[in-house]
Amino acid sequence: MTPPLVSPLGARPSRFRPLRRAVAVLAILAASAGSASAQYGSPPGIPQNIDGLTVIGKGTASAAPDLAEIDLNVSASAELTGDAIVKFRDAKKRILEAFEGLKLPNVSVEERGLLVDQKGATPNPYYIDYNASQKTKTEVQLSRKLVVKASGLRELDEDAALQLVGRLLDVAQDAGAQVGTTASENLALRYMYGIGGAGAADLVRFVLEDAGKLQEQAYEKAVADAKERAERLARLSGVELGPVLAVREISAPVVPSRLAIYGIELSEGGKEEPVGQRLVSSKLGDIPIRVELQVRFAIHPAANEEGREKAATP
Repeated sequence: MTPPLVSPLGARPSRFRPLRRAVAVLAILAASAGSASAQYGSPPGIPQNIDGLTVIGKGTASAAPDLAEIDLNVSASAELTGDAIVKFRDAKKRILEAFEGLKLPNVSVEERGLLVDQKGATPNPYYIDYNASQKTKTEVQLSRKLVVKASGLRELDEDAALQLVGRLLDVAQDAGAQVGTTASENLALRYMYGIGGAGAADLVRFVLEDAGKLQEQAYEKAVADAKERAERLARLSGVELGPVLAVREISAPVVPSRLAIYGIELSEGGKEEPVGQRLVSSKLGDIPIRVELQVRFAIHPAANEEGREKAATP
């Protein structure tokens, strides 16, 4: 008769079979729990296995713009640089005098940098002109960007603000200024970003100059909303809400959508974007600031009998 097999420790292997099966089952259950936790765990952005109660608070604040801006271009060209300078001075003087003639104290014109360039057809990035050296004498072109600003817009109703903006646009075009972006700027946008043509840039920008206070209001509303949500969840869970443990900003106050090309602000789809302390919109109306915060609170066991009963309820 063959003697039974003995383990190295002198124990019969049959004694360890139930234990081995139990260990294998526990390992399978642990792996399944880890897989389920990874699949059905916390939403993205919220850490796993945290202590406390985490909620999302949202806040929105809005205010009417207090400034309207219009971009103008004044330019002149000639074969001789001296002639180009004379033409450019006359063109700029005519535009400035046209706006001074309005005698509106809340309207001003700001001058930007002077561009000295070559006059000619708008360059095509898809085409190389190999005969450029055989062309006639180059003309010098001088151009400058002017920004017309109308302040005190918030004190006007919508109809009065629209009348003011329309009057400024008419005066600019009657004085010979080009309103909006130039053809070369539009072509650059189309080539680099896939946008361009009509509507590539806002004809009029409506600006909220100091958005710091408005942003503070949005943050306060987001924090208050987070606390209200946390208190509700704590009450339903039968625990007491503790102090704030952590705060994380999920979304910026406004979604950026504005490009800066050639020193001007160009927008896509009329969305709002913060520019320093400025909020800019292509729409005549209230400009919103939206804030979204993730706030984590500490929690403590409920001190009263009602809370302990809620916590003990399966």
